Amino acid sequence: MAVVSRLHGAGPVGRLAGQVTRAEPRRVAAVAVPLVLMFAINATMLLNSRMLTDVTAAEQAARTAPATAQVTAAQGLALGTAQTIMAVGGVTGAAANLPTRIVVVAGGKPEDHPAQGLLTTGSQAALDLGFSAGATGGEGTFAASRYLAGLYGWTVGQAVDLWLADGHRVRLRLTGVYERSRGFGDAVLPAALVAAHDPRGLVRGIAVRTGDDGTAGRIRAAVPGVLVTPATGAAAAGDAQEQQGAWELMVAVSLGFTAIAILNTFAIATAGRRREFADLRLAGATTGQLHRLAAREALVAVTAGLVLGALITGVVVGTFSVAQDGTFRVIVDPATYATMAFGVAALGLLAGVLPARVLLRRRALPALADDQ
Repeated sequence: MAVVSRLHGAGPVGRLAGQVTRAEPRRVAAVAVPLVLMFAINATMLLNSRMLTDVTAAEQAARTAPATAQVTAAQGLALGTAQTIMAVGGVTGAAANLPTRIVVVAGGKPEDHPAQGLLTTGSQAALDLGFSAGATGGEGTFAASRYLAGLYGWTVGQAVDLWLADGHRVRLRLTGVYERSRGFGDAVLPAALVAAHDPRGLVRGIAVRTGDDGTAGRIRAAVPGVLVTPATGAAAAGDAQEQQGAWELMVAVSLGFTAIAILNTFAIATAGRRREFADLRLAGATTGQLHRLAAREALVAVTAGLVLGALITGVVVGTFSVAQDGTFRVIVDPATYATMAFGVAALGLLAGVLPARVLLRRRALPALADDQ
């Protein structure tokens, strides 16, 4: 309770606030719990989504680091057209990817996973998936992410049954396990196989390594209409920003509901104290003193809510961070963390003070001649 005393400060109002807090811990807990939920739930969602965005962007940057340019088309490219681009003079290495889905059946339950058809050419690698075991193979083989291989207990050299996008079943041999799967896919299959069994079957991007400055012009001349840009990971960054925006919208909705809950909780708690405030007025307390009493009690509830919310957020975010890449993080985005803490504190104080001011109007409680 020493903390409570320091929060309230010296003076009769501070001492009374401390005594009320110690005498009514359930009331403090009742108004602090919504603050805990508001901070812990929304801060966790925002920080975890930001963390995923950052981790995905870092993996994308590492994955495309060998490439010097990215070739894309608005409607995608046929595999044959992509091969034409990859054969242009000056292209020393290229990697074309065809987004798709695969289905794995384990224990009688089908599971859908994102995948990529991949075609690589040239003497220099244009894509680095970060293989921890094996490598990509040729026809009749595939590679899996560390997550997917661990999920199903696959080992390099094992034959696995997969269902492709059109429902066609194939048996492929696992030749490699890679680490950089975020924003890419959990399996890498031969591009020709995907093109033949995915209704879309289009190349969405080609990472290329160029030997001279004129290569980009030769690519545009070979296939008019394609866009050749520096390999900066801009597309992946755009996707990550869209996902972050969706999370922020969800948080905004959640904040609205929890804010209403907090206001209602404080209002109900304050309304239940009308007789208590009336007794204090009749005992000689001024309206100003009761205002300060309500504010200091609200400060206790807000402080308790923020401390508990920060502890819960730290445990959840830290655990989630370790699960992602082995790195322990708590305050992923200091600006977001500070904004959430300030917003919750301001709302809690406002919700604690306003109902008391409404209740303590001169017409609501007995008045004293010496009221100030």
